[in-house]
Amino acid sequence: GEAEAALPRRGAGPDAGFPPEPVGQVRVRLLTEHTLADLRGPAACEVLTPEEVAAVVAKAGPDPLVSAGADAEEVVVENLRRRRTAVGRLLMDQTVVSGIGNIYRAEMLFRAGLDPHTPGRDLPAEVVRGLWQDWVGLLGEGVRTGVMVTRADLDEEQRELALTEPGLRHAVYGRAGEPCLVCSRPVVLEEMAGRKLYWCSTCQV
Repeated sequence: GEAEAALPRRGAGPDAGFPPEPVGQVRVRLLTEHTLADLRGPAACEVLTPEEVAAVVAKAGPDPLVSAGADAEEVVVENLRRRRTAVGRLLMDQTVVSGIGNIYRAEMLFRAGLDPHTPGRDLPAEVVRGLWQDWVGLLGEGVRTGVMVTRADLDEEQRELALTEPGLRHAVYGRAGEPCLVCSRPVVLEEMAGRKLYWCSTCQV
């Protein structure tokens, strides 16, 4: 699953509870002296040879961390618009665009006002470009801060607070049944592409 948690301050040793015990079915744990990442519930998890890794990477869609610019943007436009598949599924397909997890999928679709069931081929090219540009910005900010803050309505002070307050970070993700921050209708929860999808059926049309 995709989630965030606060870790002890840098330099905290074993006596301070770092690293914490794994939660759930952790398939892979990446650990440094100060940071960790646990992979839980992946669609696939296997050890690959360097050649196999190269083959997977060759099939992957653009990733803002390694393939920015107009060329990458146009590849994403083509990848999304040539398929009848729902955009909510396409954003989770790593051959279409790389790296978008469940939190970013829900939040990007909300920020764009897009119904997640809209077929990719029905999206205007400028809408897809907007999704890519939003992904570039969100990922860059997430890498810079180490936290996924996706709400577009936060002022600078609120954004700083959201870095330490998880409940302030997202507009729809994890808020099933709670009022939409824009229209006050309950946030919808359903399953799409094997993952929980949070969205507003009023704001996303």
